[in-house]
Amino acid sequence: MYYSLNKYLKEKYGEKVWKVPVDAGFSCPNKTGDNGGDGCIYCDTSSFTHVEAGGIAEQVGKRIGKLRRRKIHKFIIYFQSGTNTYGDTETVKSRINSALIDGDIVGIHIGTRPDCVDENILDYFSELNEKYDVTIEYGLQSSKNSTLKFINRGHTAEEFTRACQKTKAKGISVCAHVILGLPGESRRDMIETADFIAGVGIDSIKFHHLQILKDTKLAILYREDQFSLLSEEEYIDILSQFLARLQPDVVISRLIGDSPKELLIAPEWPSSKTEFINKLNIFMEKNNLYQGKLYTG
Repeated sequence: MYYSLNKYLKEKYGEKVWKVPVDAGFSCPNKTGDNGGDGCIYCDTSSFTHVEAGGIAEQVGKRIGKLRRRKIHKFIIYFQSGTNTYGDTETVKSRINSALIDGDIVGIHIGTRPDCVDENILDYFSELNEKYDVTIEYGLQSSKNSTLKFINRGHTAEEFTRACQKTKAKGISVCAHVILGLPGESRRDMIETADFIAGVGIDSIKFHHLQILKDTKLAILYREDQFSLLSEEEYIDILSQFLARLQPDVVISRLIGDSPKELLIAPEWPSSKTEFINKLNIFMEKNNLYQGKLYTG
């Protein structure tokens, strides 16, 4: 019904490939003041996947060692926390290169923002792409500029499009991040983001349901009842429609968000990812929906 990341990796490499999350110590223009200093209203970077302690090479070495004991032998280095192109070119190159310590690393995924790439950085990633499968992950969240302004993203949908075009022109894969259920967005707004994404021509996508985390501006607005959250049933409905509007070959890298319970205020669903995926599959089958069905080109 949809083209999952696991399926893509098994088709490409013939075996399980595991991501190795790395914190390379990069900050974010929304945190330092370049774009206002307050950060996105929903963001708490401590909610990201746990990384090993130590420097970059040490983080990678420890995690790969553990994965090899689980009979996993191919790895993707995932620069997840922060904006991993937010720095001068030499700093970015030095930190990324320091993670490439193992011959079984096959890919590099770099999380960043569409307003934090330039030609020099992209040329470097293009060189890396000759040896590794490089994917740049750009946070979009919504195609609606009024929403991006409200959540303090600090960039526009048009900047996202330009960054994707420049990246694709270098032969580098692009992954988009989208949040469904942002304050003030209607079902139609979210479907319009699907059509927008399909028109940009991305290679993969990560979906997140809106989660309220402690000590964020969004948590204050939630406690003041300024917006409501999607139910699990509503999210599944909208996600299914979104998937149906994407090209059939876009890789679905994530279907739902995942935050530590100690940081999460709401929602209480899903009870588990497995149960959520089962519900999604049942809904899509019942409604005769599948990835690409409503894609118009």
